[in-house]
Amino acid sequence: MKNTSAHILKAILLAALLGFACLCEAQPANAGDVPHTPPPEALAACKSITVGLACSFTSPRGAVSGTCWAPPGKPLACKPKNAPGGGAPAKK
Repeated sequence: MKNTSAHILKAILLAALLGFACLCEAQPANAGDVPHTPPPEALAACKSITVGLACSFTSPRGAVSGTCWAPPGKPLACKPKNAPGGGAPAKK
């Protein structure tokens, strides 16, 4: 009986631990780390322009000017002059 109780207790603890691990995995670590998709206007602004050239578009917040830029594996878009981070322009 003692051996069976120990197995049941281990199974309950394992199930609780796995449940907790799943909950932790489902939550984003930091909302600031989530990559954002450029708005369609920013993509359209660089449709016929190459990397590094000036671009502009109108957003719901007003006129935006910047430079055509794309991170590795992402489409070319107009990156506002005041946008945070991003690194060097991708070569296309």
